[in-house]
Amino acid sequence: MLLRHTLLYLPAQFVGPLFQLLAMIVWTHVVDDHTLGIITLVTATHELLQIGLLAWWSQYALRFSGRYQDDDQAPRFYRTENAVLLLSVILQAVAIAFLLHFVIAPGVSTAVILAAIGYVVTRSFNLYISERARAQHQIGVYSIQQVLGPAVGFLLGLLLIKLFGRAAEWPLTGYAVAQLTAALVVLPSIPRSSAIWPIDRKIVRHALHYGVPLIIGGALGWVGLNASRFVVNELSGVAAAGLFAVGYGLGQRAAAVAAMLVTAAAFPLAVKRMEVAGSQAAMRQLADNTALLVAILAPSLTGIFMLRTEIVHLLIAQPFQQATLAILPLSTLAGAIRNLRAHFGDQVFLLHSRTRWMMAISAIDAVTTVILSAIGVHYWGLAGAAGATVASALTAAIVCFSIGFSLFGLTLPVVHLVRIACATLAMAALLQYFPEATNGVMLAGHIVAGATVYVVALALLYAPLLLRLLRARPQHSGA
Repeated sequence: MLLRHTLLYLPAQFVGPLFQLLAMIVWTHVVDDHTLGIITLVTATHELLQIGLLAWWSQYALRFSGRYQDDDQAPRFYRTENAVLLLSVILQAVAIAFLLHFVIAPGVSTAVILAAIGYVVTRSFNLYISERARAQHQIGVYSIQQVLGPAVGFLLGLLLIKLFGRAAEWPLTGYAVAQLTAALVVLPSIPRSSAIWPIDRKIVRHALHYGVPLIIGGALGWVGLNASRFVVNELSGVAAAGLFAVGYGLGQRAAAVAAMLVTAAAFPLAVKRMEVAGSQAAMRQLADNTALLVAILAPSLTGIFMLRTEIVHLLIAQPFQQATLAILPLSTLAGAIRNLRAHFGDQVFLLHSRTRWMMAISAIDAVTTVILSAIGVHYWGLAGAAGATVASALTAAIVCFSIGFSLFGLTLPVVHLVRIACATLAMAALLQYFPEATNGVMLAGHIVAGATVYVVALALLYAPLLLRLLRARPQHSGA
């Protein structure tokens, strides 16, 4: 079931993040470092606003909305949902305008502020609709939200830049228009209500009890993920933040693209196991989920490290290359560690409604990131900030996994991990002997060759298991 659901979610999980990754590359060729700094800081700030003002409700909907599906319960949930969404987007709009004008880029134009508001509001709707669709297994709705905004928004932003100039408002406007379109397209197919009153106080109390630790933990997690950007901005200026954003953003996006290929379907299956069969069954499902996640993350991380020089020289504009080359391997490693923790260790606490553990672990990540980033920037510049994120992510992950293993019966899929490691080493051994690619065709050839060796090696390692499954299938069919 995990593989089937993963394949159904695959187009959305691949196309949207791929265009986000592509955008980080293309922006280096069409805008300057100052504009890129504004764009990346706006998007990072929205992630914090989303965590603080809506993610608590999104996580509650993902975990518990299945309990409000009958005719008596659904109207209560939908009214409350509408009220929460309306209040959230109003507060987010006010906050982004204030922060953009007074913190991110003082004296910025009104056009940029309006475009940022549009981006924040529409992106919030996209993200929430995606989570509710995932909870209800509406794969088509989920796919539209995940694909349309990043893909069409990126293309529209490029068009607006070409027509009107390289100012920051045009990419943000492109994304806002595409995200609004994505939300409007799926509205007729979403179970909902137009009423916003009366809200159900019992639902709100339950959501807050479940979600408030997630707000704090999520905000602290955001600090761990993004503090280095703002430390660089504070100590070295917005242009340096733009230079840092390319390598850091590429690494984080690359890890996220890899992880999201398999994670959309995974957690709802673990939730179902928890509700139907209990904790041990849910922990076994998490272990299976993790094997699939590592099978994607390990070759992705290794391939980026082995091919980092040619990737940077061929894809990134020259003014950004030196910084990106130093930052990219470190940021990819940090992203892989954080995705493994988010989609493995942290999910233990979500399943058991022990979200305060997540808050404490995120606090460790946040504090170490801020301290180490400041030290790293002071002594080693942009690469020091990237190294700080690796150390912080690793520290938090060790604490997270230790608690999961000792208190909740979490286990590692050791046999799967050994096979994945062997296949990854085979791929790395091949890439080691390739000369640096001098054009895009050679780079693509290296990537395809490495991926082929990895898949073939993995297939050989899993051959006995696959043969047993094939032999058992006719017997099962004839029974």
